[in-house]
Amino acid sequence: MPSFISNGLPDCSFFNVRTLNPARYLYGTTSASTIGTIPNELLSAIFHFATHDLHDCYDAVFHATTLSHVCQHWRNVSLSTASLWTVIVLTFPIHRNQLFRTISSLARSRSRTLHIYMDFRDPAWDWDEASHRFGWENMENVMRLLLPHVHRWQKVELLTDSWAPIFTFLSYTSCIKSAPMLQDVVLSRCNAFFAAKGELFRPSAMRGPVAWFWGGSAFHSLRRVSLAGVHVDWAHSGLSGLLELELKYHASDVMPTLHEFCSIISACPELERLSILGWGPQIDANALPEQRGLHLPHLHDFAFGFIDVDYAIDLLSLFHFPALKTFSLEDISSSVDPLHPCDTSRLLDYLMAAQPGCCTISTHTSPCTTCCPYPLSSLTSLELHSLTSCEASLRRFLQETPTLEHLLLSALDNSSLRAIASDLITSSLCQSLHDLKFKDADVSTITALSACLPLAVGSPSTRVIVAANFTGRDDPTHQLIHALRLAGINIEVTV
Repeated sequence: MPSFISNGLPDCSFFNVRTLNPARYLYGTTSASTIGTIPNELLSAIFHFATHDLHDCYDAVFHATTLSHVCQHWRNVSLSTASLWTVIVLTFPIHRNQLFRTISSLARSRSRTLHIYMDFRDPAWDWDEASHRFGWENMENVMRLLLPHVHRWQKVELLTDSWAPIFTFLSYTSCIKSAPMLQDVVLSRCNAFFAAKGELFRPSAMRGPVAWFWGGSAFHSLRRVSLAGVHVDWAHSGLSGLLELELKYHASDVMPTLHEFCSIISACPELERLSILGWGPQIDANALPEQRGLHLPHLHDFAFGFIDVDYAIDLLSLFHFPALKTFSLEDISSSVDPLHPCDTSRLLDYLMAAQPGCCTISTHTSPCTTCCPYPLSSLTSLELHSLTSCEASLRRFLQETPTLEHLLLSALDNSSLRAIASDLITSSLCQSLHDLKFKDADVSTITALSACLPLAVGSPSTRVIVAANFTGRDDPTHQLIHALRLAGINIEVTV
């Protein structure tokens, strides 16, 4: 058995623990080489790291349960190790054994902080809000079970299809006066189509905002918030002091006003990651000039998905991110309204216009990032998703990224892709590039890349990965894939 002290925790340390033979590890054996000689305190620590070194909540619950069933000694140690039982998982449909497991875990975890993961999505749902088999009554039962432990909540994740369970969660939490340990909140109504242009929030009867967590005053440690299709009372949200904020796939009519949005961002001066996918604040064309200057000196990661180019430019004009290193740009309209894709050339041109070259202050260093709201020249990682633009704009945009090391391109229009692929592979464009990935590549992408084969051979400075998702058995296409692989391009085909 590997040493957990000298080698840390191997990836497979406890993944196959259910196959162990308990008779080999009976406590009290006279053999000095058995695991039974490990002190309980050390064994408890091993169990803790074996379950908490996992990023999957389901695995954390499974491993804690498995460890407690290996032998009587391991069960005694695991049941007395409160940290093993701090992950609560509830999924649809909720069966009695889930409730029993949750009650047991809440008791076994004693005073430890809790990570609560709830996924009540139904794969068979017919998109009718009223017919969903997990309604507000079901969520009410869950809240009654969990609310007595709200002082221990550290991370809460709730994923639903419909609005009723979210509304129930928000309504119950509005009565909570203190959640002292809560650091992470993830609420997701998984319906991106509400972000489509012209769509309004439904059901309209429950459109009104809810002042969760006692009007936001219950938060003392909140650092990371993700709201997907979920709106709150923005004026009393308690969103302050955050390190990460994600707002995505909202209907435009329930977003905060510009004043409310600016107040939230200004209350998070240490913000490091910001993600806005779909709509941001409701921007008035006559907004006061002083409202357009949200300076976030520590923000290094920005993900932006847009529906409308004009709105996108107005929103981007609000920000100033001098420390930006990682940038993701996506045309959301191509997925929620595929019949009306946006031409993103103007958006790319806007980002290029606000570059260090525009600085006229002689005392600033060159290139200047002090006056540049989006310093493309300092980016190290860039993702471009579903963009449709003229080849010249895309090329000029990439020419502004001399320090770029990682580039991901996904679902770009074929004409632009063909125009820049060879220069990217040979490092004629983005000379510092280390990793280049073409994601969700189809047959046309493979064909476009194959045209670069004569140039790709002998250009190993950039690691090129193509993630293809076509299912056909077209022999010429597979021959192109084979040729690309021979040229040193890694092809990952998913069926």
